[in-house]
Amino acid sequence: MTLRGRIEAAFGRWGNWIIRWRWLAVLASLGLTAGLGSYLPQLRIDNSGDAMLRTDDPARLLYNEFRDQFGRDESVIIILEPPEVFDFAFLEKLRAFHDAIEAEVPYVEEVTSLINARNTRGEGDELIVEDLLERWPRSETELQALRERVLANPLYTNILISEDARFTTINVKPLTYSTLTPEEDVLAGFAEEGRAAAGEPEFLKFEETYALVEKLVEVDARFSSEETRTYLVGGPIFEHGFANTMQSDISVFMGLCTLMIIGLLALLFRRASGVFLPVLVVVTSAISSFGIMALLDIPFSVTLNMLPAFLIVVGICDSVHILAIVYQQLAKGRTKSEAISIALEHSGLAVVMTSITTACGLLSFSIAELAPVRHLGVIAPIGVMMALLYSLILLPALLAIFPLRSKAGQSSLLQRRVIDRFLVGVGSLATRHPMRVLVATGLILLLGLGGLLRVRFSHNDLLWWPEDDPLRIAAELLDRELKGASTVELLIHTGRENGLHDPELLNRIERVMRRSETLKVGDLPVNKAVSITDVLKETHQALNENRREFYSIPQDRRLVAQELLLFENSGSDDLEDLTNSHFETARVSVRTPWVDAVLYPDFVAETVAVTREILGPDVEFDVTGGVVIFTQIFNALLHTMARSYVFALAIITPLMILLIGSWRRGLAAMIPNLIPIYLVLSLMGWMGIPLDASTLLIGGVIIGLAVDDTIHFMHKFNGYYEVSGDPQQAVRETLATTGSALLFTSLVIAFGFGVFLAAYIQATYWFGLLASFATVVAFLADVLVAPALMVLITRRRSPRAGYPLRAPGDPIAA
Repeated sequence: MTLRGRIEAAFGRWGNWIIRWRWLAVLASLGLTAGLGSYLPQLRIDNSGDAMLRTDDPARLLYNEFRDQFGRDESVIIILEPPEVFDFAFLEKLRAFHDAIEAEVPYVEEVTSLINARNTRGEGDELIVEDLLERWPRSETELQALRERVLANPLYTNILISEDARFTTINVKPLTYSTLTPEEDVLAGFAEEGRAAAGEPEFLKFEETYALVEKLVEVDARFSSEETRTYLVGGPIFEHGFANTMQSDISVFMGLCTLMIIGLLALLFRRASGVFLPVLVVVTSAISSFGIMALLDIPFSVTLNMLPAFLIVVGICDSVHILAIVYQQLAKGRTKSEAISIALEHSGLAVVMTSITTACGLLSFSIAELAPVRHLGVIAPIGVMMALLYSLILLPALLAIFPLRSKAGQSSLLQRRVIDRFLVGVGSLATRHPMRVLVATGLILLLGLGGLLRVRFSHNDLLWWPEDDPLRIAAELLDRELKGASTVELLIHTGRENGLHDPELLNRIERVMRRSETLKVGDLPVNKAVSITDVLKETHQALNENRREFYSIPQDRRLVAQELLLFENSGSDDLEDLTNSHFETARVSVRTPWVDAVLYPDFVAETVAVTREILGPDVEFDVTGGVVIFTQIFNALLHTMARSYVFALAIITPLMILLIGSWRRGLAAMIPNLIPIYLVLSLMGWMGIPLDASTLLIGGVIIGLAVDDTIHFMHKFNGYYEVSGDPQQAVRETLATTGSALLFTSLVIAFGFGVFLAAYIQATYWFGLLASFATVVAFLADVLVAPALMVLITRRRSPRAGYPLRAPGDPIAA
């Protein structure tokens, strides 16, 4: 007996053991599910930009240091569009809105609007720093003077008011650190790696940000009207929107996926057990998988949005291959115990190998630089292996307990000869005309080259939202009317206490700012740059009779120190946002529009070059902020795709060769698995679908899943070829006995991914469309290309003595 034959026989003995200890197997499986399921309440969500990077990524570490010093660089921006900003009634409404946010919205550090914008002025020798509307205008003349003062202040324009004065904003800055106590925080035991472990405070948690936005939306609803429209935008708003959309989409996906699976299982088996048992197996395996996800503190994100439906679909396929043989054997008059044992002997090895290759395809993501992709590479393989575990333990145990009838006179979908004859006919066509099949395939691939060359990299999650979504409308309005609010943060280090008192260095910082404002991100101009020099120029002007010509940096070191001290003593704490307490580091915020991340690397590089050119080699500086984080995400995106695909192929190819036992057939069997990836990339190019943080996952998923059908095909082909010696006959017998199961599992996967077409987020929609397309292509490649290749590279030889006999592990007579 061959090694494969001995392994298959061992699976048959495993089936007998499970039948004997069926109640123990059921109790152990359900106990494991209950234990891991107890961690489900600890599942969390994190869609923040910096959370896409590894916790030890240098860009993320620098960003954390920046937030420790200066707080969050992103806020919620409420854009208001009244009939007239400088109107008594609207200003009263703005004040009420501002006050309501301060009084009612939790986890807010600061609220800034025209109501309390910094207004620096001098009265005699006294420096006064007060709120802009500290003195309320009481006449049209004062109102007009207010308008002129606001529009003349460069620090207000495109931050608190648009250049044409049609829009004004309220900026809501969340707290930097979490306020939850260990007793309140259900995730206290799973704090962010590298911070809580070191005793450092944790940044504001998702549940706190979510509560902030929920209350802010409620307050906003009271002040928004047809007369004064409001738009909410900013990082916390998008995190909140993604969370709500994810919860809604997952509910839809799970409902559609469950209905689809129940319908297909009912059509396939026409038995209650054929529907109930596979669903029970995949539900328990999914609960266990998500329990492990919570235990490992892997957060849900948009990238993992497809995971629940994916695990259900993959788990169902394991059950189908086992149940199909069980019911076939029952129909042949076998006892239930015999049917279970034969089914595991027939399909056990193939199911294990398909699970391993699927897990390996997904495991390729575990080396990704993007954290959510890496998380998928951890939890998805675990989920696949949990589905395998329950399929080999819980399913046969339940089959042994569940009453099953033979239903010898009633044929299931898998037993209907019309499907078998069709698939055998397709395989025969491929084996009779292998070169024609391969030439036709080559022509299709050649036509796809045009699309492949059009594939582009991109990462702009704003475009994931429908054009009429309020979040997208608000973000596009912010870019169009206020020139954006993303930031590149320059941290300029003097290396000495009070180093920022040096006028020459301040002059260079000012030149960096003015030069930065001439740059563009793609075709869009930079908004503005803000730093400590703005405070110093305001103060210098105020102390010189508020005369405009004194809006400049003092050129005397002692005068700089004195004016900064006067500003600090005025009661304003604005300097804390611009420098550290020792005046050693200056923060320069360069505000940019929200664009595709592909445009950020060149912009960041140009900003760094300009800064280095002006500051000179003697001044050190760092670059961080939201834009830099997205730049790092884009770079990680490129590395992730290349490394993951190579890693997946490097693992799966040797496994395929090992399973088949022939390096020639093993390598040839990988060709049908590469065709779906090629054609998916081609389709993306023709349809203008970018490779981004969502669609880059397609390749690894396709490799893992496409190999499944190939393994089932090659496993049975090898068995039949060993006894018949005829590759054409082996293809026919393989498709006659396994083809229907391959077709059904492909339908399950295609329809399973098809539920993502109901997604609200476009990235998930694209994933569903492309994955479904790839599944169909993979099936066609396995029933056309794989047979053609096997006939061409496999020599015909004499049949084994005693042929026709049952191939190893095959219960169906040849």
